[in-house]
Order: sequence, then C-alpha cells, then structure tokens
Amino acid sequence: MSTIRYCASAAIATFLLATTALPVIGHTASSEWSETEGGRIRLTALPPSQDGVIRAILDVDLLPGWKTYWRDPGEAGIPPQLDFAESKNIEASELKFPAPERIDDGYSIWAGYTYPVAFPIILDQREAGTQSVIDASVFMGICEKICIPVQAEFSVTVAPGDAATDYEKHVVETAFRQLPAQPHDGFRIDGVKLGDNGRSISFNMHAPGDEAELFLTGPQGWAFGVPQKEASQDGYATYQAAILDAPKDATLSGASVVILAKAGRQSIETEISVP
Repeated sequence: MSTIRYCASAAIATFLLATTALPVIGHTASSEWSETEGGRIRLTALPPSQDGVIRAILDVDLLPGWKTYWRDPGEAGIPPQLDFAESKNIEASELKFPAPERIDDGYSIWAGYTYPVAFPIILDQREAGTQSVIDASVFMGICEKICIPVQAEFSVTVAPGDAATDYEKHVVETAFRQLPAQPHDGFRIDGVKLGDNGRSISFNMHAPGDEAELFLTGPQGWAFGVPQKEASQDGYATYQAAILDAPKDATLSGASVVILAKAGRQSIETEISVP
C-alpha cells in the first residue's frame, strides 16, 4: 500500500471515530466559514450562466505555519476531496488546483500550499440557467507539525439573477485567473516516454530560463518521484521521474499523465498520452 493511500485511510478512520461534521448553510453566494484547527474553509459560488455553468471556489484560509495539500501530494498527504452527490440540479463537477510548491517537512517531501488558497470548481447544471442547490461534502488535510483531517458540509443555493457581491466575484475570478495556463511555444512539454523497463517516465520541457519545478500526476493508483533534470541546453531540458507505486500488472502505455510546470511566476499544465 502506498504512503498516500495509507495516510488517507488512517486519517479518515481516525476522523470518523472522533468527529461529526454539521452542514454550514448559506443563503447567498457564500456559505458561512467552517472553523477548524489551523484555519477555516467555506464555499463560494456565482450564479449560473445561461449555458448552465456555475463557477465556484473552496476557500481555504490557513493560519500562519499551517499547510494543505495539492491533488497529488507525493510521499504523504490527504488531497482535497469534494462530493456533490446530494446537490440538486448539478450534473457534473470538476475541482481544479493552482500551482503548488514542493515542501520538505523533515519527514517527507510533498506538494501543497503554505498560504491561504482557493480551489476553483466548475459545476455543470442538469437544467441550464435554472436554480441549483449545491450540497458539498469536503474532506481534506490541514497540517502544522501533524496533519489534521478536516470534514465539512456546505449548502449554497444559486439561481440566475442572483446578485453576488463584488467581493465574491473578485475572489472567484481571481482563483480562476491563478490557475496554470495552457502550454505555448515558449513554455511547453512534449516527448513523454517510459524508460527503465517501465520503472520511470521521462519528458522534455521548453521553458523560459533554466530553472523550473515539475509536478506529475498519473491515473488512480500511480505515484511518482520528484522529476529530476537529466540534461538541459538553451531553454530545453529533459526530466525523468521514478515510478514509485502502480496497480498490479498495470502499464502507463496508452494512459494519460498530467504535468504541471512552474518557471518564475509562470505555470502551465498539460495532459499527455504516454506511448
């Protein structure tokens, strides 16, 4: 069993024995804050567009010294998990992640955030342009020296014609603007391939400057080491990442990986099929 799955399973079991979360109900575009050790969280949603898209955020207000996790933390951690199954007039949801930082806490190296962070959410309505009740169940980890499993329930009702405040519009729009951009000619990733008899994966990166930080996510059950630079020349670099964990008898050939790259203040994210 991987460290990630072990940490998450143990934390969930401990949490369910110790805590019962009550719903935080919102009557505007934002729920009330759900207070927890190390910070507070809430859900903010804008009114639906006529084509049935609702933009929302999970707002995580961390206290100084506390941290939370990216979608694929690495050696340890509990990534945010949102469940909208109890929502009304919501057909699909997608949780998005801003570019993280790599954190060495002395015990493990993982990807996450050491500052307040907003996770953008895209919700698709079943009946476009009508009222929706967003019932969200949230489970995530917030850490200082140890990790605190956090669970909260939020309920927010949104409808066309609702008036979100200027602040709500600002925080949602800012969160979406801060997501990684699409690759472009000056900053892109290509040449993904398996190596070492399927024990590693490599790829090429074209980036501004010589320094970049890479984060890699694969299908469910796959875990990767920190990508290491193998060679570089004139803004072109080759990286390799060890495959640390994989489902039994599985192969990455024909599957897709998501690679996020940071260089200075720029970040990109791309999904690439592995040959």
